Amino acid sequence: MVYQLYDSAFRILDIRNNLLENFTGSRKQIIDLAASTIPSSYLLPELLAGFGRMYPDVYFHSWQTDSSGAINRVLDGTVDLALTGQNTGDDSCVFIPFCQDNMVIATPVNDHYLNLKQKEQPVVFQDFIKDPVIIREKGSGTKKEMDIFLENAGIEPSSLNVVARMNDLESIKKSIVNGLGFSILSARSVVDLQKTKQILLFPLEESAHKRSFYIVYSKNRILKSHVRQFIHYVKEYYQTV
Repeated sequence: MVYQLYDSAFRILDIRNNLLENFTGSRKQIIDLAASTIPSSYLLPELLAGFGRMYPDVYFHSWQTDSSGAINRVLDGTVDLALTGQNTGDDSCVFIPFCQDNMVIATPVNDHYLNLKQKEQPVVFQDFIKDPVIIREKGSGTKKEMDIFLENAGIEPSSLNVVARMNDLESIKKSIVNGLGFSILSARSVVDLQKTKQILLFPLEESAHKRSFYIVYSKNRILKSHVRQFIHYVKEYYQTV
């Protein structure tokens, strides 16, 4: 059954590649790529631009989904690789960490949180425990990291004052700006709003609590040379920035 799925996926990709060649009049090398929310919105644009300048004959076909969905696309053979914020430990995949980010508490700008900013003592998560909180739906790497943080801090999720569950990061950010509640998010996803003073950011008390982003590909798939070049480029890029 697995091999039948792979065979069907590859046939579909071959048809797509032939259509692309007929449409563009050129034989471009294609990388099919799935990416979860943070990599897709905040990492992939600069990666594709830089790689494209070096290898202009490479064409990218990218899907945005959550981390679980991106990994599933690797497993069913519809993409060459994925960039995700989660390592599921699936034995069929290779997970290569390539970039790290801090998890932060993002809050509305109001008197309550402005006063917290003025505290002389370090702010801890217990300062937020009764406040309305917005959380991501299951499947996202951000939700997984939040669960890990709460577990390590000995905080029961049922003790949180959850006002909304959302599967869209931009909706969460806009809800924070409009005062609905706070959330635990990747710093990369909210630093733009902090710079424009639309939200406040607080570090988690576990300053070492970082999340990793991963390149994911199937152990059962032979990677084409231009796909390997892209993986090498991604790994090298974040060692130099």
